[in-house]
Amino acid sequence: MTLVFFLFLTHLGLGLLAMLPFVPERAGRSYFKFCSASAAFTMSAGLGLLLRRYGLAGGVDAPAGGSYRGLLVAAAAALLGAVVYNRAWHFSWRAIRPVLLAVSLAAGIATVVLSASPEQPLLSVLADLTSILLLGAATSAMVLGHWYLVVLDLPITALRRLTVLLAAALVLRAAIVGLALVGPVHAGFAEAQAVAQGMWSPDGVFVWMRLLFGLAGPVSLLWFIWKTVEIRSTQSATGILYVQLFLVLAGELLAKYLRVAAGFPL
Repeated sequence: MTLVFFLFLTHLGLGLLAMLPFVPERAGRSYFKFCSASAAFTMSAGLGLLLRRYGLAGGVDAPAGGSYRGLLVAAAAALLGAVVYNRAWHFSWRAIRPVLLAVSLAAGIATVVLSASPEQPLLSVLADLTSILLLGAATSAMVLGHWYLVVLDLPITALRRLTVLLAAALVLRAAIVGLALVGPVHAGFAEAQAVAQGMWSPDGVFVWMRLLFGLAGPVSLLWFIWKTVEIRSTQSATGILYVQLFLVLAGELLAKYLRVAAGFPL
């Protein structure tokens, strides 16, 4: 379970950072500090769990095999970039903020590549990148909804933009999951089919839970979110985004479990 939570927490933090360029500075310094601090917290928790389980040297059962130390360096660089980026907002170091964010995200991509499943590396990387986008869009949109109570003149276009990004992230995530299920890999397809036919399959049950909680549920809420944003009812939109975020978090956590425990890059 250590690798499951490392992947989940690291992807959540990277997703929060990846959404920051799409939020206008009118959201205020507190928004960017909060999101970057949250990203640094989740990434440090994930890295701490990895170090506690495998240490600095790793071992035969360590993730990434011979590249374990490279994985640690990449994850630590992403975390350090997030921390210094947060401080750049605090001390108004405007000029270096984009560079720090770019460095942190580049190190995050390296972390994704190094932690990819050796059996299906390309599909694993694509699944991780779309997971980062979805986690980031869902979390950032929910947090931004609260900021309309803090920054009263914040334009509605900010939340509308994140809603569009959330919809796009869901489409991309669903496409990769569909490719994993019915493409050449067929990851988890047989187990899910067995459950659909009334037969028992523990992995198949988790595949269906991942599809229903992580994809079908969030997609069903998109129309309601968009309509509440269109009528500028930010409090109602934020309430729906809470439910959306819960479903996305549950779905992505299940996806990480299926990847580690059963080898399904969903």
